[in-house]
Amino acid sequence: MTVALPRARTFWRDTHPSAVLSGLITMIIGWAGPNVLIYSVAQAADLSTGTAMSWLWAHAIFTGVTGILLSLRTRTPILSTWSTPGIAFLVTALPGVPFPEAVGAFITSGLLVILLGTFPPLTRALQAIPTPLAAALNAAILLPFGFRALQAFGQLPLLVGAMILAFFALRQLAPRWAVAGVLVTGVAASAGLGLLSGAPVPLELTRPEFVLPAFSLHATLSLALPLTLLAFTGQFVPGFGVLKANGYEPAPAPVLRACGAASVGAAFFGCHNLTLGALLANIVSGPEAHPDPQKRYTAAVWAGVFNIMVGLFAGTVLHLMGILPPQALAALAGLALLTATGSSLAAAFQGSRPGSLAAPVIFVVTLSGVTPLGIGAAFWGILAGLAVYGVEERRVRG
Repeated sequence: MTVALPRARTFWRDTHPSAVLSGLITMIIGWAGPNVLIYSVAQAADLSTGTAMSWLWAHAIFTGVTGILLSLRTRTPILSTWSTPGIAFLVTALPGVPFPEAVGAFITSGLLVILLGTFPPLTRALQAIPTPLAAALNAAILLPFGFRALQAFGQLPLLVGAMILAFFALRQLAPRWAVAGVLVTGVAASAGLGLLSGAPVPLELTRPEFVLPAFSLHATLSLALPLTLLAFTGQFVPGFGVLKANGYEPAPAPVLRACGAASVGAAFFGCHNLTLGALLANIVSGPEAHPDPQKRYTAAVWAGVFNIMVGLFAGTVLHLMGILPPQALAALAGLALLTATGSSLAAAFQGSRPGSLAAPVIFVVTLSGVTPLGIGAAFWGILAGLAVYGVEERRVRG
């Protein structure tokens, strides 16, 4: 259900210091954790610094505006962000794909999300994919980040070891700040060990780069379809679940259409799917955000405002990442995604029917990185897993 946009006076009256703080915390954790992955994508796909800056800029501006408008319109704390499983997927899937074709795939994925929000049967069809299968796909995409963190430990044990200890200590003492604490520890340890780059870090507004898209069947199958599935199962479904757990039930269709439209716009500046926040949604929708549940929408608005403010200087953020040794970034990414990796593995294999091979097939094929016909492993993993699931279901019912 939507309502009229609140007047500025109403918004300021509804705002509480805890809402401002929750919005700030959401921004800090988002930029300290998942947003660091863009540096990994840029390195893996050999993207220019300008392209990576534009990607971050588009993410911050479009998600900030989308979250603000949806939150004000529905009076619900709706956090918009990019697809974290999607950016993790692109670390291995984007290399080898011409970037204009990747942008075409980002646009296609955004249009598919709009279709999901326009035609309910499509949403129901995607919801019919068993949770263990979607979780197995997600786990196969996230697990390599843990491997890279361990490889980084083998190369720089003192640095990465300090980050690992900080992560697990903060998980016990202040879970919300665990990832941000790992980043601070990584910077401090790198400085202490003399591993920081001496390159200057300019403070300047980011100039977005417009990318003329190209469309290809290869990019559609390798990128657009997996990105859409990951956005829906890895962000929208758990995101709505978090909101429901905190007492909010916004209509899915307008949120899907808004995020899909924002994705299409952001894609022209190099950014992939923009979705509903899941990992960080609890911060703006939980009791710490505002004592009055009806006014927690202000926390999501502040998160959007802070995201836009930092996004204007996305280039500075990217340069800050560049002064850290690659092992620190690998450890940060692996630790930031560790909880999601564990949850996906548990959902994939504990939730499967005993003896079922569908989830293991998706997991193994996707993790293998095989690219028959030049099409990415995620597509073949989905195809193989669904085929096995269909055969198993026929046998059970027959």
